[in-house]
Amino acid sequence: MDNNIGKKLDGRYELLELIGVGGMADIYRARDIQENRIVAVKILKTEFAGSDEFLRRFRNESKAIALLSHPNIVKIYDVGFSDKVQFIVMEYVDGITLTDYIEQQGVLKWRDAVHFTVQVLRALQHAHDRGIVHRDVKSSNIMLLRDGTIKVMDFGIARFNRENNKTMSEKTIGSVHYISPEQARGDITDERSDIYSVGVALYEMLTGKKPFDGDTPVAIALKHMQSVPQKPTELNSTIPEGLEQIVMRAMQKDPNARYQTAGEMITDLEEFRKNPGIVFDYKYNSTDGTSKFADKLNPAAEQEKQRRKSVPDDDYDDDEYDDYDDDDEIEERRSPLIPILFAVGAAFVIVTVFLILMLLANGFGGGESSDNSGVSNSGGISVTDGGEFNMPNLIGMTWDEANSKYGDGKLMKLVPSQEYNEAKEGEIFDQEFVEGRRVKQGVTVNVKVSKGIKQVEIQDVTGRTADNAERTLKRDGFKVTKTFADSEEIAEGHVISTTPAAHEFLPQGSTVVIMVSNGAADKMFYMPNLVGMPIAEATKRCDEYHLVPKLTAKASDKEKNEVIEQSIPKGEKVAPNTEVELTYSTGESPEKECEINVTLPTRITGEFEFRFYVDSVRDVAATETRDVSLAGSKTISYTVKGKPGEEKYFAIKVMSTKTGLEGTYLQMKLTFKDGNEQTEKEQIFKDSKVFDYLLSGTTPDNPDDSSSSDSGTSLV
Repeated sequence: MDNNIGKKLDGRYELLELIGVGGMADIYRARDIQENRIVAVKILKTEFAGSDEFLRRFRNESKAIALLSHPNIVKIYDVGFSDKVQFIVMEYVDGITLTDYIEQQGVLKWRDAVHFTVQVLRALQHAHDRGIVHRDVKSSNIMLLRDGTIKVMDFGIARFNRENNKTMSEKTIGSVHYISPEQARGDITDERSDIYSVGVALYEMLTGKKPFDGDTPVAIALKHMQSVPQKPTELNSTIPEGLEQIVMRAMQKDPNARYQTAGEMITDLEEFRKNPGIVFDYKYNSTDGTSKFADKLNPAAEQEKQRRKSVPDDDYDDDEYDDYDDDDEIEERRSPLIPILFAVGAAFVIVTVFLILMLLANGFGGGESSDNSGVSNSGGISVTDGGEFNMPNLIGMTWDEANSKYGDGKLMKLVPSQEYNEAKEGEIFDQEFVEGRRVKQGVTVNVKVSKGIKQVEIQDVTGRTADNAERTLKRDGFKVTKTFADSEEIAEGHVISTTPAAHEFLPQGSTVVIMVSNGAADKMFYMPNLVGMPIAEATKRCDEYHLVPKLTAKASDKEKNEVIEQSIPKGEKVAPNTEVELTYSTGESPEKECEINVTLPTRITGEFEFRFYVDSVRDVAATETRDVSLAGSKTISYTVKGKPGEEKYFAIKVMSTKTGLEGTYLQMKLTFKDGNEQTEKEQIFKDSKVFDYLLSGTTPDNPDDSSSSDSGTSLV
């Protein structure tokens, strides 16, 4: 049994059952005692709790989801990071994964597939607008509720768009059936990687199959980079042409050829939904030789493409909600894909160098050399006979360096746009075409040049309420933390000062500390009466009085969640931040006890075994063996427990240890009452002459009936 079951986190979240096991965390169904609701709690595994790397990745997920509030994204309610346990409290989703639904249905109706896909895209659009890329979109991370609502979950490997661009490491690859080509290659990725994965999921919904499969994850990843998927209509002829076009556009190898935003794809899906017979005017080849789509419905797509920022692809985390092993996952840290990709890349480099040497040899071999064969410009870039070259890496260079080295117009024309960014001022932090991309000589390349981190003036929030000040500073792009201090001049809950001081300038994203007044130093007050209140109201009242509530549940006749006890009596003088224990009712009445004392006939002697039965004559509740003598005690006792309103049946059977004979001595019914009312006892049967039978083996002539009594026996 899981040792965590039954535990309470922060005295509030009671863990009920394990519902999922992931790479670095376990998922539990839990009850939020304070809010009286079922939640999901993700707990970092103990073996990772001491690792700064895993703690950073775990906090990254909570940070990512905390920024998101959308009906199609699993909500986050609370986070907890202590020395002993790190956890995230989330919305509990009662549904099935899209993977399970596809397995049940085989092939989805195209209307259902479009309905689900639009919801997924709306969730991703919300995340992308906040600079967050999911990076692990797949059917098993999409939950389907009974009403058809979609919930996207598991942002465990999400990263922020504003972070530095990094290439993919061995542990960053997500599920290979849905991975984008650039993510598989280890290139920098952005929101368009999510678009590709959505295209794969839509393909799977419409055909019942994934676009690429193979014997190993490596083989599948290579197909994503190199192979063209089978058309959906070849697997399901009922798919409309327009919908197939949308799927294939989303799954283009080149990110520039895909939909540039989730909103663009939603637009086409909505257009298709209105007119299923529509055929989109897509074309595949642009004037500069690159492969891309042109969308007649979204002519501003190219402008949107320039807005992109790159997303680093590190800190991969396995599926946190999956309660099964995903054989399609590339095993973390031991993936064979990276060395194979390096080998393929090395082979490519060797062949390229060989070809260049051959071209150079031809150029210096005594014959007439071609003007454009193996030409090298001032930047040292080799150009093919066809006027093509591999795009160099410009990121990290200053604008002046890049423009001087490459931007003379013969090789390429560089067009800058300036934006605030964490990169140094004047440094290029994004380029239109990735390093190694084959482009034509003379191509125009848009680059983004950093203006440095934006400096923002700190507003004067002195005297404002803490909430108002926090909202103001966050709106200006600052992070806010609070400290508290006593003050005679500033009212309680209002801002005394900020650090740094007002009107100073800080880089956007910096932390501003606001000092909040506790009011005057002497703040002792009288303990309020919380008994009788609902627990939610009582804890709110504790917050108002700056008390620290400690909650305990207890069976009681009182209403469910009603406070029945408080550790500090009403009217006692207490200081702020004092802990008070509140005991509240579970709504279940506590068990009452009924003691049954039976006095045996005075004439009997000998050793007997008394057997006690409650609600069953087959299962013995208890036994007692006693040597009964003339002078000894003739009273036997037993206590029966029951809840108010319950009826219990009680019986005593007796066996003589001398003869081995046994018989029933007493039967009665007990009815438990509410409050202080005594339990009702009704005698059904009593035969005190059974002892004569047990000792002699002779059945008495006149055994007692249910109404008989024996002068030597009393029932209390």
